[in-house]
Amino acid sequence: MTGRTISGVHNRALALIDRWVQKYSALVVVLVAAFLVVFIYGMVTAPNFLTVFNFKTIIRDAALVGIMAIGLTFVTLSGNFFLLSMKETAALCIIAFATSMSLGYGFPISFLFTMAIALLAGAMQGLLIGLGGNPIVVTLGAAGLFFGLGSWWSDNLVLSFRRPHGAEWLGTGSLFGLPNITIAFILIAIAAEMTLRYTTFGRQVYLIGANRAAGKATGHENLSMAIKVCIIASVCSAFVAVAFSAQVSSAHVNYFSSEFGSSGDMTIMVIATVMVGGNSIMGGFGSTLRSSLGAIFISTVDNMMVLHGFNSGPRVLAVGLMIVFSIIVFALLRRGSRALE
Repeated sequence: MTGRTISGVHNRALALIDRWVQKYSALVVVLVAAFLVVFIYGMVTAPNFLTVFNFKTIIRDAALVGIMAIGLTFVTLSGNFFLLSMKETAALCIIAFATSMSLGYGFPISFLFTMAIALLAGAMQGLLIGLGGNPIVVTLGAAGLFFGLGSWWSDNLVLSFRRPHGAEWLGTGSLFGLPNITIAFILIAIAAEMTLRYTTFGRQVYLIGANRAAGKATGHENLSMAIKVCIIASVCSAFVAVAFSAQVSSAHVNYFSSEFGSSGDMTIMVIATVMVGGNSIMGGFGSTLRSSLGAIFISTVDNMMVLHGFNSGPRVLAVGLMIVFSIIVFALLRRGSRALE
């Protein structure tokens, strides 16, 4: 191969990379590169990493956090920062679902009852945020309220319901070799991304998140948007609560806290997923697809650490480092883009 040919191939490769960066943003390139590094390291150092069974495990483990993160992404994209009550909303909803199931109301009624509670929880937070309340303060207060209600309702005890029951298909069932919760995660991710890309509501989410003044000028108030996106986030939390309760046939307010999760508090995990996915916390930039891939990335890192024998401490530390890394990368890229303007 001549020097001219090598130079031509090199130039074409650089042009391809440049077009790819422009199309998908530099942040996505950085995140994909980080994923490839982790993947290759796991493939080389962990004997059981590169197996079909392990890949299914990674996606299954990403499902619960991923579904919550998809809901939270709507809040973030709309410019309303984060809901710090995701874990507590799930805690209240899991108690509601298990109570209804233990009383013999069956899955359909128990599911609808749980979703109604989630709708009210989301609407209340969205209303307060839309009226001008600070999202951090509002959702911290809501977190205390929901957790307190769940603890009082259950008397801080484990609530159990007998098997077999109508929710087992969601908790432990499978289809075509995939757990039903994994299938649910994939379908929810597709539906959410389609909603953001191809519906009027999705365009309004981006518009208000990118420029609230422009949104108001075109008749799109943040009040109604805040209510809608908070309801979406709360409903996603409730769905995760139902799925987890269906899996273990029980409920406790601490099921989503750090003492029950070897990789850390559920709210922190969800926020990490959204941020690692490259979504702007200021709104207007990102997607639910990014959050879904962020969930898979974090699950891959966690899985690799499990295969290497790490306990919960280093795994929680890894999640924290990923949050810090995503903040630094996003800040540097935004600073660079401003310098080019």
